[in-house]
Amino acid sequence: MYQRLKNLFFIGCLCTSTACLSAETSYPITVIDASQQSLTLTKIPAHIDSKSMFSDQVLMALLPLQNITSLSRLSKDPTYSIIADKIPTTLPLRDLNVEQIIAEHPDLVFVASWSDGSKIAQLRAAGINVFVIKTVYSLKNIEKNILLVGKLINQNTAAIALVDKMNDKLKQQIIIPEKQLTAIEYTPWGASSNHNSTVNTIINQAQLNNVIAYNSGDKFGQVPIAKEQLLALNPDVIIIPGSDSDGFRQQLLHDPALQTLTAIRDRKIISLPHALRSTDSQYIADAIIYLNHKVYQPHDSSSIQ
Repeated sequence: MYQRLKNLFFIGCLCTSTACLSAETSYPITVIDASQQSLTLTKIPAHIDSKSMFSDQVLMALLPLQNITSLSRLSKDPTYSIIADKIPTTLPLRDLNVEQIIAEHPDLVFVASWSDGSKIAQLRAAGINVFVIKTVYSLKNIEKNILLVGKLINQNTAAIALVDKMNDKLKQQIIIPEKQLTAIEYTPWGASSNHNSTVNTIINQAQLNNVIAYNSGDKFGQVPIAKEQLLALNPDVIIIPGSDSDGFRQQLLHDPALQTLTAIRDRKIISLPHALRSTDSQYIADAIIYLNHKVYQPHDSSSIQ
């Protein structure tokens, strides 16, 4: 009982400081995941399956390839995955296939909080250790998720180093403007992102003020924005998802109804690639730096690492 309480106490400590992280995880360890289910690991998991973009990106940074049984299919899509070119062809890519996972019986499976609950239940019923990762939006909570994954797989030192590297990049590369500009994300489907989104974190950390941060939106943080609202808000910068080749930027620049907008006049319509826009791992630092430089140092030709 003492060991169980000790390990449960760690989770509370983890959420406030990295100082309490020891070099090695003491097993057994019991944690409560995003689905409010208790998971107990009795030993270091040697074979780990990942079924979320977050865990794909973190595990690729923390573990040798031989310890990863598979990643999610989306991680190999260069449009949406920042690690697409880092995944070797020998590493399997699979969706949440219950039969295949049960047959392989990995020591631990990481899934997203939006994953199919019935499939998760089937895996647990078959004795598979499943950990549901909480969907988070802030830098601090992303750091907590990285450290928690590191703790579960006995990679505490590497997880701390990953968080430190992320923060060091931001400290060293972010341009602090004399005056912050206002900004809004505007999508081809006429929506924006409020505070319940990583997009809002990217905007704010890039030294911009999201003009609809606290507008009401849906469960994904999406806020419908009509052209009339866009004109009333008149942001200095408009951020659009995807690449310049999508044509949406040119459409906005030449829209007769939007010519009075400051962002249109100053041609500050910034394309944020999907792979950066969608990341909720350590790579969010790259998204922040990318947007910050596009706005405050538009002629910077440095690449994202």
